[in-house]
Amino acid sequence: MQISIATLASLASTASAARFLLQIPTTGPFNPSTLPSTTHATLQASGPPLDTYLTRSNTFSFANVSAGSYLATVHCRDYVFEPLRIDVSLEEAVEGSGDKKEVVKAWQTFLGNEWDNKGESRGEGGNGLVIEARVVATKHFYQERGGFSPLSFLKNPMILMAVVSMGLMFGMPKLMENMDPEMKEEFEEMKKNGVLGSGHTNTAQQIQNFDLASWMAGKTDTGSANSRGQSPAGQQKKR
Repeated sequence: MQISIATLASLASTASAARFLLQIPTTGPFNPSTLPSTTHATLQASGPPLDTYLTRSNTFSFANVSAGSYLATVHCRDYVFEPLRIDVSLEEAVEGSGDKKEVVKAWQTFLGNEWDNKGESRGEGGNGLVIEARVVATKHFYQERGGFSPLSFLKNPMILMAVVSMGLMFGMPKLMENMDPEMKEEFEEMKKNGVLGSGHTNTAQQIQNFDLASWMAGKTDTGSANSRGQSPAGQQKKR
């Protein structure tokens, strides 16, 4: 009975293919049994990816995986899983015997980094190796509306300004009553001189009448004041 070369090649590739499982562990409140039925895992190298769906035992079964380096990704609607790098190679079962066996090695990998940048080991062994596929985060598609919080209400800048203004309005009279007499006299003197109050000068009017162009040109108000009226010497002569 003759067997074609293609059949022999296919049998050889099937004999040298590896198989392993990706298992989702139960961590804390997370229960893998609640995952949607659309959850699936892919194993991709240079060619088309191998795709398998979640079983009742919370595992993904990959069989007939030829030698190579693969990226294992779990696709889920509600959770994000860490990506894994899985290497399948053929090694001698016993040194010098010539018999080879499949060896599967798995590491944590990082998307967007170099392929050789491997993280923690996730397992190593032969056919039937069980590799953990861990959950990283929960997916949130909607922003939850925050409830009323008195603290956030008090953090409003307008509320803070109103509180400070009320504190000054009701607190200043009491501070003035309990002020030291000497300090109170100095305060009244400063108020008379117009430093704290609207004494002889009107600050708002000065700001409104301020000439920015003349000030930048280096002009002073002395010349303009003398041009409007008579000089002091002329006033003395007139008297």
